Amino acid sequence: MPTPIEIVHHEDRTRVPWKNGAGFTEEIAVDDAWRISVADLGADPTLFSAFAGRARVFTVIGDFGVTFEIDGQPTSIAPLEPFPFDGALTPTCVPDGPTKAFNIMVDDASRAATVQRVDLTEQSVTTDPDAVTAVYVHLGRAGDAGPGDCLLVRHESIEIAGTATVLVAVIREIRHRMPEATAEQAPASH
Repeated sequence: MPTPIEIVHHEDRTRVPWKNGAGFTEEIAVDDAWRISVADLGADPTLFSAFAGRARVFTVIGDFGVTFEIDGQPTSIAPLEPFPFDGALTPTCVPDGPTKAFNIMVDDASRAATVQRVDLTEQSVTTDPDAVTAVYVHLGRAGDAGPGDCLLVRHESIEIAGTATVLVAVIREIRHRMPEATAEQAPASH
């Protein structure tokens, strides 16, 4: 029986080029409807690739923050502050120095994603059995995972504790509700 927690060590991530060829990302886990990765942003400005139909959550994990320029509007993003945005957008990312980012991309028609910073010395994290949860260890330890490692829990309820500062990404399936029938749509009774 597989263990409910998969540890993806930083050295085991798969390095792939960005869609636009301007950089590289290291994939932690990939599914048809989502991707979890760490991008090397370097120190120079970079234009992000467009991913129409995807929602993104971008979180700086390096020592330096970045400025996103979207449609001429600058937004400063500090380390460990999740920043959600439409994947169809192509922001210019201007790092304050060499840095990296933890990225979540989901199919915006079937999935929703959130990312939050948690200090495990203050509280544990219990994963959602109805979601995929990725716990990225920024500093410290969470069980057998150290800095740069990621705990991946798929549809299980597991308590995660430790001495780490972590990013907790939760990917949930969007459940589409059927519209309620109106009197005109209701089947006739015989």
